[in-house]
Amino acid sequence: MKVKVRLTGLLAASCGFREKIVELPNDFTIAEAITFMNIPVSGIWIKSSVNGSLKNKSYVLQESDELYLFPIGGGG
Repeated sequence: MKVKVRLTGLLAASCGFREKIVELPNDFTIAEAITFMNIPVSGIWIKSSVNGSLKNKSYVLQESDELYLFPIGGGG
């Protein structure tokens, strides 16, 4: 299935893209998608939104979903 993936902040800088269409196996959760795409940041530091609504990482993605991943927190 094809899912539009959007990244921001550190995630975009680390992965080298802000937005692209990704081909994922059917019935993949957000957590599985993060691992599959080799996102180089621990999943505990990432929040996710699907089609404009916050979702937890156990959400099962559907064809044509728009998955938005963004880092939480920061500072120092």
